[in-house]
Amino acid sequence: MQQTRRDAAGKTATVGILGGGTSGYLTALSMKRARPELDVSVIESSRIPVIGVGEATTSEIVPYLHRILGLDVHEFYRELKPTWKLGIKFVWGLPGDYSFNFPFDFPHPLESLLYEGHLRNTSLLSILMEQKKGLVVSRRDGAGHSLLSSSPYAYHLDNKRFVRYLQNQADRAGILRLNREIVDAELSENGDIACLVASDSSRYAYDLYVDCSGFRSLLLEHKLGSKFISYADSLFTDRAIPADVPHGGVLKPYTRADSMRSGWCWNIPQLESDHCGYVFSSAFCSEEEAVAEMREKYPEMGETRLIKFRSGRHEEFWKGNVIAVGNSYGFVEPLESTAIQMMLYENLAMMRYFPVQKSEQHNKPIVNRYVAGKWDYLRWFLGIHYRFNRKYDSPFWKHCREHTNIAGAEEALRLFQQGAPLSYGRLDEAKRRAPRPAFDEFGYDMLLLGQGVPASFVKPLETREAYLGKLRGREWVARGALSHERSLEVLQAGEEDLLSAHIADDQSWVGVFEKDLRQRV
Repeated sequence: MQQTRRDAAGKTATVGILGGGTSGYLTALSMKRARPELDVSVIESSRIPVIGVGEATTSEIVPYLHRILGLDVHEFYRELKPTWKLGIKFVWGLPGDYSFNFPFDFPHPLESLLYEGHLRNTSLLSILMEQKKGLVVSRRDGAGHSLLSSSPYAYHLDNKRFVRYLQNQADRAGILRLNREIVDAELSENGDIACLVASDSSRYAYDLYVDCSGFRSLLLEHKLGSKFISYADSLFTDRAIPADVPHGGVLKPYTRADSMRSGWCWNIPQLESDHCGYVFSSAFCSEEEAVAEMREKYPEMGETRLIKFRSGRHEEFWKGNVIAVGNSYGFVEPLESTAIQMMLYENLAMMRYFPVQKSEQHNKPIVNRYVAGKWDYLRWFLGIHYRFNRKYDSPFWKHCREHTNIAGAEEALRLFQQGAPLSYGRLDEAKRRAPRPAFDEFGYDMLLLGQGVPASFVKPLETREAYLGKLRGREWVARGALSHERSLEVLQAGEEDLLSAHIADDQSWVGVFEKDLRQRV
């Protein structure tokens, strides 16, 4: 029997993370960064593949990776070849040839809607999305001017490259990586995890365990019995079929979400191809029917495979001597790209309330309420996407409009209907322009306005003349912006260190958002 070193004096000295992938390695790096004295191990099996689809993210990832974890931005771009996500284009809401943008910057949606009759020009990033432009503007001297400091953005990442990169960073940080297939765990007399049991009968004991075993939730659910709380009455999808689709060298600076007859389809641009996937409900559509509908949309797509998932969370995030991060604790569905975002918040909560002494128990209820609240909020926010989408009259969408449970969003919906947009009457302009999470009042505004939910409007913040004047300025900037692919090339090849500059700048949106992230937990 093999045992790892444990601290006998009562301090939490060793941490065993069950499972690698994005959640396992982000958690390991977060722990080691915050508490370098910890002995951190990641135990994963090369026989268990990662899901390995294209990863769309939210804007929290940029300050988290490069300021909180301190990962070098130049190496990140070289190794991962990311593309930018300025927001989401929703082919959603109204019937026919209709779509709307959900940009990450500082939109004025009411003015765009009242003065132009649509939401396409609600902000600079929305205009760049429409024109498939990047975050570099060409100057008269031929050099590039970066918009990175003032334009919140996220990354599109290839999952396999991302995991490989995180593994290399873990090696540098002194994190032990063990290739073992863990098949069981033994319990101690008090019901905690005593040790992990591998397929060769070797055992591994730690002071604290982090369950990153994915949907199987080996430690939290199956060994400690944390109850699973289903979101199935709000989110009806339970399958996804990913596939690669050629894009002809044109990189979209956004994630695209297209309504389909029994769900929706993501489109995430990578340098080599678009990573696409049909998210659907098995109650309304078979795998064969889903593949056929997807091929109808993308005739040139490659091979497909099936991913099964369930929407919901567990009752406890931290139970006994186990903390669960990622899919082992909760999952909603791929809409709005929340998987990595929630890992970041879970890790921030874990590190703020880290049990320095193994006997610490008083913070568990605080952390459990916080994490559960974040996940429940997502449930209701995603529910409004389904409740009000009128793109199709298929059986699936009729069911969504009639039966989607949005109980936790009813108050926000009522306030919106009484005086939209929600954000206009509550924030002054300085606060409006501060970096913020993607799914706050602005998120409700964009999704409800974009789907044409009836509401009484408040007084616009800008007159028609003021709005149109600013619009002309935004359009002038957009005309000079380079394409998405060319912008990425200029940033990495230019003499000016534009990438590092906006990451290091405390006054850029990245610097401001980092402070907000740390304070929000």
